[in-house]
This record gives sequence, C-alpha cells and structure tokens, in this order.
Amino acid sequence: MKSRDPATAQTLIRHARFIWHQRFELAPGVYSPGINDILTLLDTARVPRDIHGASVIDVGTSNGGACFELERRGATRIVGVDIYPPGWFGFNLLADFFGSCAEFLQASVYELPQRLAGEKFDFVLLLGVLYHLRHPLVALDALREITAGHVLVETEVADTTVPANIPLVRFYRGDELGHDPSNWFVPTTMALLDWCVSSGYSAELLSSWPEGMPRRAIVRATPTPGVPEFETISYERRLRVIRSTDTPI
Repeated sequence: MKSRDPATAQTLIRHARFIWHQRFELAPGVYSPGINDILTLLDTARVPRDIHGASVIDVGTSNGGACFELERRGATRIVGVDIYPPGWFGFNLLADFFGSCAEFLQASVYELPQRLAGEKFDFVLLLGVLYHLRHPLVALDALREITAGHVLVETEVADTTVPANIPLVRFYRGDELGHDPSNWFVPTTMALLDWCVSSGYSAELLSSWPEGMPRRAIVRATPTPGVPEFETISYERRLRVIRSTDTPI
C-alpha cells in the first residue's frame, strides 16, 4: 500500500460523496470521519498486528477500512464483500487512494461458498452485520464453508432487553433498533455462542461492552471437524432436501 500524505487525505475527506461508516487511518494523523473505529474493533477481536501472508475476507466491508488495515498488517489475499456496488461506500476510490491489492466482490453472505468456488480464508470478518441478516444461521453455515481459520463476529446483543442468562433472540419487525429497518435479529450473548456451536464451530467470547450492561460483543468462531452439530440431530440440511438414501435421524 502507498503511504499517503495528510494533505491528500484531507482533500479526499472533503470531496468524498459517499457515507463514511468507519473510522480508520488514511494518512499519518488523519482518520476517516466514520463512527465505527476499525482499529479498536480489530484489536478487540485480537487480530495480531502482524498477519504476514494471511488471507482475509471482510463481509459487509462498507468503506473497506478493515481490508486496508489488515493489508497494512501484512495480509496478502484480501477480499471485501458487500451487497452494494464498490462505489457505493467508496471502496474502489479508497483502494485506488491506497494503491491497495484488495479485491471487491458484490455478493450476499449466503452465496459466498458458490461465488468463491471453495476458497477458504484465514480471517473471516463479520463486523456489525449479523443483526442486519434475515437468515443469520444460514449465514453462519455459509461462512463455515469458506473459513480455514476463524470467523470474527461482532454484533449487537440483547442482554439488556431480554433475560441474558438464557439463549433468547429479539426480533425487530420495523425500525425499533436505531431507527434502522434493516435490523432484524439480535441474540443474547448466550444465544450467539449457541448459534455458533450449533452451526459447527467452537466459540469463544472475546469481549462484550459496556461492562455490566453489554450491548455489543465479539465472538471468535472456529470450525470444528466433521459435520455441524445441527446436522447430527435435525432433519434439516444446508439448503437441500432429504434424499431417500439419507440416514434417518
């Protein structure tokens, strides 16, 4: 990546016509004006400062801040994924600005195993995305198929609005959460961990905040060997019907 001077970065900020969702370094001492601090999120997710040679896919990449930061940390295969075109939140403009090798893929999380044709990644990021999905468990199934290392899931949690000591999920029919009608399901931290384990991961809660009244959490989910737990106890299979040759449950 190119090292940019502060004046050029300030000019980019002034002339940008897209929404800055993320805060990340554009040049020494100059940060993008978004509210989601990418460096803090990656550090809270315990992503090492040196990931030389690693592969990274950032699902729901938005401005691409995580892609560009992890490229600085040494990642060599970097893919940003979003349902919007690359110019919607300035990913292509910022990639040119940095001279980045990050690629952009316009896709939904559900279609990634097919679109990526079996490719797997060391770091799979799902930061601030899960509660925007109508089908969160299908998304976790899809991500397991493209993960060689870990999935890092950062999300809103419902611990302050429903009993936190049982695996409950709150459904938002309209725009009750943040006046944003794209928010759907918010799990308690316990439900989030159970979702991951049911979907074929080991799951570790890395952090939740604010302390004592958590509304956000980060979980590290690592695929476990064999078929996902839910497939051993349920008639459901990932996006297919039961064949006559299948073993009954």
